[in-house]
Amino acid sequence: MSNPLTPLTVRAALRGALLAACLASSLAPLAARAQASTPAAPQSIDWEIRVLHDGQTVDTFHQTTTVGQSRTDTHDYPVTLGAACAGKEASIVAAVKPRRSRTVTVAPLYVEGDTVTLQIDAQETLDDGDGCSLAPRQISASHPGLAVHAESWTDWAPADKKARLLYQVRAHVVQG
Repeated sequence: MSNPLTPLTVRAALRGALLAACLASSLAPLAARAQASTPAAPQSIDWEIRVLHDGQTVDTFHQTTTVGQSRTDTHDYPVTLGAACAGKEASIVAAVKPRRSRTVTVAPLYVEGDTVTLQIDAQETLDDGDGCSLAPRQISASHPGLAVHAESWTDWAPADKKARLLYQVRAHVVQG
């Protein structure tokens, strides 16, 4: 019997095996890259804002929002005049605008490590001074990219120091 393996068939078999190995090694990184570039589901961010006025917490906002989306919440609250505000002028100010409002819009922009970057817009009606004699003023402020680290609170003052207003913000990625 003759040997079916001739130098030509061996060469052809080796060439085929070499071609298959080359294709596999060159296509593997492309497949891995394609798999890596498949977009993951957007991350959900749990965020909380504490609003402090004169060092006292006066309001809180707490939501979960997906990266790339925004969430707007408005809280209304009645005007409360202090005991020293018995004058006619204070009553007029309170009668004209008996309620105040605070609106925040939060948009998680991206996550990098344990830091969440948020865009925050805030509008607030605020009583200046003692609230008795001055008409309330509107405050509108925006932070284009507040970097908030893990579970720690990050301070943001959306208005001048005269307003004595501070927003404390924290955020983290929702696991699961």
